[in-house]
Amino acid sequence: MRRSSLTATFFILMMPLSMNPQGVSAGNDILINISKYGQAEVIIDYPGYDAMTKLAALFSVSSCDGKAAVLSLSPLTAEAFISTAIPYKVITPEKVKSVYTASSAAEAMQWHSYPTWQQYDTIMHLLAERWPDVCLLDTIGFSVRGRPILALKISDNPAEDEDDEPAVMLSAAIHGDELAGFVLLMRLAERLASGGNNSELVRKLTSGLEIWINPLANPDGMFRTVDTIIFPVRVNSNGYDINRNFPDPEVSSPPPLQPETTAMMAFMREKHFVLSANLHSGAEVINYPWDKWTRLHADDQWFNEVSRRYADTVHLSSDPGYLTFLDNGVTRGSVWYSIKGGRQDYITYELGGREVTMELDNDKQTPATQLESLWNYNKHSLIRYLEEALSGVTGIITDAGTGMPVKAKIFIAGHDTDSSHVYSDILTGRFYRLLSPGIITFTVTSKGYEAYTAENVAVSWNELTRLDIELTPLDTIPDPPGRGLLIWPVPSTGEVSIMLPEAIEGSISITVTSLTGAVMTTYKTIVDRGIPFTHDFGYLGDGIYIVSVNKLPYGPVVRGKLIISTFTPL
Repeated sequence: MRRSSLTATFFILMMPLSMNPQGVSAGNDILINISKYGQAEVIIDYPGYDAMTKLAALFSVSSCDGKAAVLSLSPLTAEAFISTAIPYKVITPEKVKSVYTASSAAEAMQWHSYPTWQQYDTIMHLLAERWPDVCLLDTIGFSVRGRPILALKISDNPAEDEDDEPAVMLSAAIHGDELAGFVLLMRLAERLASGGNNSELVRKLTSGLEIWINPLANPDGMFRTVDTIIFPVRVNSNGYDINRNFPDPEVSSPPPLQPETTAMMAFMREKHFVLSANLHSGAEVINYPWDKWTRLHADDQWFNEVSRRYADTVHLSSDPGYLTFLDNGVTRGSVWYSIKGGRQDYITYELGGREVTMELDNDKQTPATQLESLWNYNKHSLIRYLEEALSGVTGIITDAGTGMPVKAKIFIAGHDTDSSHVYSDILTGRFYRLLSPGIITFTVTSKGYEAYTAENVAVSWNELTRLDIELTPLDTIPDPPGRGLLIWPVPSTGEVSIMLPEAIEGSISITVTSLTGAVMTTYKTIVDRGIPFTHDFGYLGDGIYIVSVNKLPYGPVVRGKLIISTFTPL
């Protein structure tokens, strides 16, 4: 089934793009396609990384391989693209090229065809009814047109929320015209719910995880006008690309949040997914954060290793050449091209989860005849990906006096940046942190409690390291200073608590200098509003020092005095 990236559109490049009929009729072909098919896909010459990033901020990029790019234009963006006068060629859809529609839900569940909307709804209910001991059907929310966004929970106790089991989610078709993941996830749900032919790994996953599977995140885009898949579109019924619609702290004028987006955000916040993936088509590569920043995620090594395992496992089952785009099937998102408002960055930055984007077929509308091959290529990798959530560190944070759960921040000093830390659950005190193997030192902080440092915690693959922590309440909680730093005790033997002004939170850089201005040490960490952080400066030796804290990336800078005295009178 192998096709090189953008093969379906390369023939268009044989004609110079400059031959595009600019002038009186410029853009008419785009508007005609939108009128007929609900969207227009145009292919342009790749303009370079910086220009591509600017285009991606304005228009939905459907695929890009460094030679050409395909933009998907909706009624909301067509006129803006036409006004750029960028040379293009319109890609005219082939009617029902690959969308063989099943005659019944039973035929669709042979997984060699695409279901109608009613058949899909029936299949999701059937899966829950056939395996009620492990499967529960739920609704994430509703689309613009009122269609339910369905999700199956697969677990050994599906009716209960088990805080000692990590929650994971696989989701597909956030772009309604990217079809393969839709069928793959229904088939995966069946495999998991049925026990996978008595698979030991499947039993391990269903007994140790809460697995949520959402095969269709954008029902209005896939079933645009009728019950069957005919000319599906990328966007929702309001014309918005949902995978560019999630909040981004650096977007000053974001598009209005869509019903599908707000429903998914609320659902993910409630479930606290430790691990998730978003299945797409249009390329063949596993894409991990960041999509919006060229700098590395603090856990870039972990993301790369997880993505590499997925691709390498695929290569053991697939034909040569499949899933080999970019770095042999793996890329950091911004290396490819940069976007904002994507779901994977939102989950990773805002919710403390970890999500990758799985681009599983160059052809956005996988021919029905190739669904079996695509399943055989990816089934082991999809199941193995879920197992990633059973590695790392977990534990419960409680009040040392009452035993009650505490919401606390669990972070790795000198490592965590850009909101890569995690929080314990406010109701249960449970936390999960996925990490590459190693020996890790964790710092745990919560307002009203002494900070706690857990040193030399061993992390390994395929095992959840247990780390339960009791936090000691502070006798008194200092108020944040109006200006400068509050550092105590004074003097100290080196270990101090530092409280910042209330306006400063997030990533900071700490620099300690002597009174002569010599830099003694510098490091970065993350702080929460109104919560002191601790550090042991005893290695500096006795003396008076100036501590400067810079709010990253652009300030402000606040300072305070540190006095270290290890002298003990006789």
